[in-house]
Amino acid sequence: MEMKIIIKKMLMNLINIRRKQDHIVFTFMGLKLKFKAPSINRLETCCCIENLERHIENRTYFPHPVGICICPDAVIGKNCQIFQNVTIGMGKYNPELKTAAPIIGNKVVIWANAVIAGGIKIGDNAVIGANSLVIRDVPANTVVGGNPAKIIRKTEERDYIERSAIY
Repeated sequence: MEMKIIIKKMLMNLINIRRKQDHIVFTFMGLKLKFKAPSINRLETCCCIENLERHIENRTYFPHPVGICICPDAVIGKNCQIFQNVTIGMGKYNPELKTAAPIIGNKVVIWANAVIAGGIKIGDNAVIGANSLVIRDVPANTVVGGNPAKIIRKTEERDYIERSAIY
């Protein structure tokens, strides 16, 4: 048993593989080789999201982070899920909200290819269907879909909890 441990330690000293930032460094008998690490589904490389740290602090979840575009003025609540190719952008100015960017509540799920534009408010626990164009306010606890988006049905807060357990 001790012999296996000694051989393993010798090999680890002889061959050293480690990750350094976005590279993999492979050292073999004093020769150092550096390879670009695969960056599959890294938000920084495949999405246009400013203030990413703020979204991470709010526990925004990006299950398939490809092609997501969020304007810097958009406000996104806590525990939201945003799927691939979603655009949250500027649009018509809303004098009541005093903004031209969307305000999205807590625990909102935005499915793939949805577009949310303008000074609108999305309520808590809302679900935006795939391929939807949302240009009007969405009440809390509702499912909307279509182009332009219309209310499909009402939901309850527990629907989000059950759904989030799947992911």
